[in-house]
Amino acid sequence: MGNGVPILDTITRKCKVEQISKYNFKIILTQGLNRQIRRMCEYLGYEVTALKRIRIINISLDIPVGRYRELSEAEIKELNQLIEPSSKTEEASLPPRSKTEKSQTQTDAPKRRTEFIKRDDPRYKKKGDY
Repeated sequence: MGNGVPILDTITRKCKVEQISKYNFKIILTQGLNRQIRRMCEYLGYEVTALKRIRIINISLDIPVGRYRELSEAEIKELNQLIEPSSKTEEASLPPRSKTEKSQTQTDAPKRRTEFIKRDDPRYKKKGDY
């Protein structure tokens, strides 16, 4: 699993897998495909009975179920720095193509840019605003 597994018409990126006990593992992904851990385990013949996400990028999920907390200014700043070089597209997850394929399919469309903002930012849109 650590070296990549073929799922969803691609091979997953390398990830870190550490066995904690007989039935518990710690997996650190560098990619986030849909249901990735479940699909990788299914491919290898393992059954997943429970998953617990403990962190997303630099954000620790250290709060009780059903609760939330505001992100700090430092967390938002670091998050925006970390995602800046990301292409944020499904195509980025696909295996590299040859130069001739790239030149035939490239468009002049600008890349989308994602930025995280706080709720009190005037650009923040609430449900119903869009």
